[in-house]
Amino acid sequence: MSGLVIHTAWTTSAVATSDQKSFMRVEFNDDDTLIGELIKVAQNNVEAYTGRAITQQTLQLFLDRLPYYRDEKLREGVYTAPDLNYSADYIVLPKPPVASITHVKYYANDNTASTFAASNYFSDVDSTSARVVLKNGVSWPTLTELRQGNAYEVQYVAGYGNSASDVPTPIIQAIKLLTTHLYENREMVTSMSANAIPYTVGQLLQPYRVTRLNNILGG
Repeated sequence: MSGLVIHTAWTTSAVATSDQKSFMRVEFNDDDTLIGELIKVAQNNVEAYTGRAITQQTLQLFLDRLPYYRDEKLREGVYTAPDLNYSADYIVLPKPPVASITHVKYYANDNTASTFAASNYFSDVDSTSARVVLKNGVSWPTLTELRQGNAYEVQYVAGYGNSASDVPTPIIQAIKLLTTHLYENREMVTSMSANAIPYTVGQLLQPYRVTRLNNILGG
């Protein structure tokens, strides 16, 4: 089954506990541990709501098979049939922004991994949706017998950076507001879903929400 896996989770909060306390005008230290944990909850919820990586983390995208274009128009009046789909020349990487691509690998039935040489593709980390793009004249790696699931893997580093100065100000403000909301309504923390975002927080984050693109996965 294709999917996105966290290889190394983020460890740096976008908001320091001291900054959050100043924002909430909390002057005592008794709740420092709680506030730190609520910042983590808020940041995770902001990531889930926006579809973005906030601070640096390493992700792995697994594909059962290569991405492809579906029902793409070949020429005027002619379309491909479902069994004539052809491979795309790029893979879109979820959870932007992407800082770097670590490797692209593919796996045989016996789980032996082979690395697809970085010289075969361009790491497009500057586009709004980062991509692994094949260079001209290069094809995706294939084997006679690829394993049925997670045959291809792209590992990459995502996130704006590891300090508040790297993260857009509206996202920082959203994390602070959401943390404040959680602190003032602590009974809600255990039952809060990723989509339970207060209106003001949602408005701050709306420009940063990622729309799922077509043709990311081949199935």
